[in-house]
Amino acid sequence: MTIYKFSVGVVLAVAMVAVLGMSALVFSSRDFQFGVAQISPSTNGLISFAQLDAADRQIQQLEAESAGPRGELLEIDQQIASLDGQVQSAQASTNEARAAMVGAIADIETRASVQTAESSAADMSAQGLSQRITSLASRPGLPPADQQGIANLSVQVQQLASQEEALDDRSAERSALVSRQRLVSGQVAEANRRVFALQQTVVPDYEHYQRVRGEAYALRSMSPLGASAFLAQGHPALLSTVLVLLMGALGSLLYLFPAYLNRPVPVTMAEIVVRLIFGMCAALAFYVLANAAIAGFSIASSVQQATTSSTLNPFTVSLVGIVAGVLSEDIAKWIQDRGRGIFQQGGVASSAPVAQPPEPAPTGGLVNNNAIS
Repeated sequence: MTIYKFSVGVVLAVAMVAVLGMSALVFSSRDFQFGVAQISPSTNGLISFAQLDAADRQIQQLEAESAGPRGELLEIDQQIASLDGQVQSAQASTNEARAAMVGAIADIETRASVQTAESSAADMSAQGLSQRITSLASRPGLPPADQQGIANLSVQVQQLASQEEALDDRSAERSALVSRQRLVSGQVAEANRRVFALQQTVVPDYEHYQRVRGEAYALRSMSPLGASAFLAQGHPALLSTVLVLLMGALGSLLYLFPAYLNRPVPVTMAEIVVRLIFGMCAALAFYVLANAAIAGFSIASSVQQATTSSTLNPFTVSLVGIVAGVLSEDIAKWIQDRGRGIFQQGGVASSAPVAQPPEPAPTGGLVNNNAIS
């Protein structure tokens, strides 16, 4: 190996590392924009990292200021839930005792042939039951068993009255808690409203703010010197174009490396420069032509398809650039043939075309290599 060939290999290696590094940065930024556009289409894939930081600081301050009301609201909710459970349990026990007392009173009234008014029978409160028990106790001639039952019922009705008073107290306590809950809920709701307003300054669909925030901070923390985060501030159309150019250069390097390793005719410095530029030009031309074709089909069809830069998948864009860089001569020839066919339609060139000598096949890489044959 000569020194010149070694130098060419070093240049190729440096060019490959440089193109790979820049492609990784641009691709990660463009992929971030594509992901944000999928999460929140209203952003078009663009968010301001400075605005995100400012909003995040204010949101943290608001959350710290409202931490007290939020904690109090959580405690009140727990107290109300506990109180409701106690009230339900006490009501169930009270209803069982009331039903047993009503049955016992009715049995004694039946044996004593007491006609109870319908309104009195319907009154199942402790006071109503106490009146019925007092009425029974005042009747003469009751058997000893019924008198003992009435005495027991008198004790039970007092217990029932105490239970009803306790339920009333708990109801009053719950009403006070509910009033406090409304007040604290208003404070928390106001803090949430301000938080949502701050989130909307970054992401109009504020319900996706936390996810977008996580994606943004992950991109910035992993990008060297914040380069990917800086590039993500650019317009998606610009990043897609730069990505196509870099992938075209990468495709050219993928063409040149086999040529450097296998071709008898050595690769020159000038060939590296020209091939890189030619690969980027071919990639850009093919990218524009592909988008124009998609737009043409969309216009011709009844359904209009979105072809904005934010909707372009970075993997597809990269594939277009790499293929165009590797097959730059073939793509340039294909574009030339298609263009000549378009301009010759309609009888513009009525005479028979003059025979052209065949163009020499391009050399390089592992394709169309005359030196190998």
